[in-house]
Amino acid sequence: MSILRAALLAAVVAVATGVTAYVGMNVPTFWTVLIALPAGAVTLAGALASGTFDADWTPAPDLPTASVSLHASFLTERLERSTMDEYRFTARVRPRLRRIAEAAVGDLNTPAAKEKLGPELHRLLTAADAQLPPPKTFAALMRRLEELC
Repeated sequence: MSILRAALLAAVVAVATGVTAYVGMNVPTFWTVLIALPAGAVTLAGALASGTFDADWTPAPDLPTASVSLHASFLTERLERSTMDEYRFTARVRPRLRRIAEAAVGDLNTPAAKEKLGPELHRLLTAADAQLPPPKTFAALMRRLEELC
């Protein structure tokens, strides 16, 4: 319900309550106002909150399609470029791997995280001088990370 409609409804209820109290029960004017204002306020609150509990019938969002998910060929190409360019690994690949690992185990600087990840994967993700390992080793580390997720 819009604010204007809720205010109009509250005003109508307050006036009706006031007229009923003043004319029907012969209540003094001061007390009529004191009786009518809370009735109008409760009506206003109820009218404004009524739309909050309506059912939402909008359809659920679509699931991601193949066009937005990573393809293995793109990932392989990026990793190949990272082996030739150390900066690419430290600036692009490792921060993304860190976010995945942090989502899986929490803070990477704890002994529990080091134990879950294993020493090689933990060093790859946390050491400042870490370099991209050979492809077979890196694949094993990624399988380990995938198991944790």
